[in-house]
Amino acid sequence: MKMNLNGVERIAADLATVRSFVTDPNLVGRCMPDLQDLKVVDETHMVALVKMGIGPIRGTFKMEIELMPGADEVAMKLKGSGMGNGLAMTSSMRFAVPEGGGCDLHWTADAAVSGPLAGVGGRLLEGQAKKTTEQLFVNIRQALEGQKAPV
Repeated sequence: MKMNLNGVERIAADLATVRSFVTDPNLVGRCMPDLQDLKVVDETHMVALVKMGIGPIRGTFKMEIELMPGADEVAMKLKGSGMGNGLAMTSSMRFAVPEGGGCDLHWTADAAVSGPLAGVGGRLLEGQAKKTTEQLFVNIRQALEGQKAPV
């Protein structure tokens, strides 16, 4: 099953601070919802263990993540597996300075899910994927604004 998600987070921090945060695997990696463990491999790669579940299908996913900073955006590739399921996602983050200051973080995510999770049903899976992805970017905003990000 394939999904396309997008959104914008307005962050009360300057663009340079936001960009620096989302390109640091030690910082951005800790913003993943339901994070159980994070291992930073190098400055652009990390491996995370994340709890996931939809309906009766629950367990831990191992996620291999690559950050790809570019001139105008930061891309992220994620490949995960767990409980007989597969997940592949590409995400991009663009930055804009809104009138009045701060930084708008425009994000998109294209994801594909395979295995029993894909069979749970389109609306249920898409709703959970949207909630989890949006929470990642909310956690980034909260961390940058000095609030404790939920785990």
